[in-house]
Amino acid sequence: LSFRPHPHPRLAMRTAATLALALGLLATATASRLTVERHGGVPDGWSDVGAPEPTLPIDLTIAVKQTNTHLLEATLLRISDPDHPDFNKLLTNDEVNAMVAPRPESIVHVLSLLKQHGIDVVKDVRATPNSDIIVATTTVATAEAILGARYRHYKHTSGIEAVRLSGEYSLPAEVAAHVDFVGPSVRFPRPMTLRVGSPDDDGMGGVTPAFLRKIYNVGATEGSASGNLQAVNQFLGQFYSPDDLSAFFQQYYTPAEGRTVHKVVGPNEPGNPGIEATLDIEYNMAMGGGVATDFWSTAGQQPHNPQNEPFLTMLTNLASTPDADTPKTISTSYGDNEGGVWLNYAQRVNTEFQKAGARGVSLFFSSGDGGVAGSQPTSCTTFIPTFPAASPFVTAVGGTTGSSPETAASLSSGGFSDYWKRPTWQDDAVKGYFAVATNLPDSSVYNHTGAGFPDVAAQAEDFMIVYGGSATPVSGTSCSSPTFTGVMSLVNDARMAAGKKPLGFLNQIIYKNPQVFNDITSGNNPGCGSNGFEAAKGWDPVTGFGSPDFQKLKALALSLP
Repeated sequence: LSFRPHPHPRLAMRTAATLALALGLLATATASRLTVERHGGVPDGWSDVGAPEPTLPIDLTIAVKQTNTHLLEATLLRISDPDHPDFNKLLTNDEVNAMVAPRPESIVHVLSLLKQHGIDVVKDVRATPNSDIIVATTTVATAEAILGARYRHYKHTSGIEAVRLSGEYSLPAEVAAHVDFVGPSVRFPRPMTLRVGSPDDDGMGGVTPAFLRKIYNVGATEGSASGNLQAVNQFLGQFYSPDDLSAFFQQYYTPAEGRTVHKVVGPNEPGNPGIEATLDIEYNMAMGGGVATDFWSTAGQQPHNPQNEPFLTMLTNLASTPDADTPKTISTSYGDNEGGVWLNYAQRVNTEFQKAGARGVSLFFSSGDGGVAGSQPTSCTTFIPTFPAASPFVTAVGGTTGSSPETAASLSSGGFSDYWKRPTWQDDAVKGYFAVATNLPDSSVYNHTGAGFPDVAAQAEDFMIVYGGSATPVSGTSCSSPTFTGVMSLVNDARMAAGKKPLGFLNQIIYKNPQVFNDITSGNNPGCGSNGFEAAKGWDPVTGFGSPDFQKLKALALSLP
């Protein structure tokens, strides 16, 4: 990434030198400040372990207000509707960036603020191609002065660490009007916790690629289309071991023996693998066999990076990656409770999802492992939707278990968003659920008019992985997302081999074609002292429309323009 205004005629200042001149002309003094985000408190599991060193490097990520976001959403809905004449008329990254580029004065106000605090806006600042995200590398002390707040060093019971603000933060009023949010600030990462069983002596006691390929009608299909690319996202020091990946292929998916990751984007420590990253890369490459696979990694802290907010860094990187190098499907096993993020942040992240979808990127997120109690089991009295799984602009993957029949996994998070109203493409499916569902929870504990999630599902329990050289079973919707993603990578592969484009944002296709999924009609997702929701015929807030049938999905995809 390098700082430059996007070369679109709407942006009058085309070079850093021109911007620097503008900065010198901009008034710098102000006494008025506005709060940008308030502090929601330190989440359970995190402890304050002291003040960070004032000289600690930090990447201050500033989300600059965009323009024409309504036009972006309308465009995405048009080109992702299989019944619309503009279906699959994808945009290039340049076209997306030009559409939502910030106003020039917004960029100038942000850069002026950074310059006032001694930051070299040419040397120490980088940005997305249209400068809707600006990243300044500075110190904790300077960041505190900019934000009018203090950072603290926090540690989680899982061992991960983060530098976050201890209270709300603010910006000068004339700058705050041009900014959606700043990070790292008040959001704490919430690790997705896999349930890990005991290492298996013979490694054959659980779910394997052979089992998944059989029940999902994939068989021996492998990808071969030029330009197809898939990826898994990793955060917070989750790395993978090439040796474990090789051993996994030897034991569980021999057609992939000798294959390696196509590209590692970000840091990786092969000698320090994480169990989450291990699961994701092994099953994404086994289910999307033959498709080039990238490993996207954001550490969040030194020694690999200055302190940062990993999810924002990933979104910045995605928006800055050239089209040819951008994965067509991306699996992410990341989640928070929806109420744990502020609405303005969630709204802006939604726009970043829309930008990706318009470019032809399918984004898959694990729905969470707490049933109706959120991303992880917790004590509650009202149901907790998860973020970003409950966003209408990602495809949320819930969990199933067993076969003949496949049933809902009780850990599968699902329900209804408190932030997003139900999108029109969900209307018939959700109304259908309420018409046939039995033992519905009391309507006072969930928002029955909100966006429903998950959208689809896949197996989530007792996946056999090779971790640290040993076959180990793991469970969670972290298993479901890379599995479903791999299947959809093969669907894209069939389209691309036929000279068509990848599908991109999938949800309108999904809700108009429930027949291409294995409907899950039994099981429930308990939590908050209740039995949660029950699976039912058609869509339900436990497993969505169900698990994939590859051959049906492939036939559908090839029938579309």
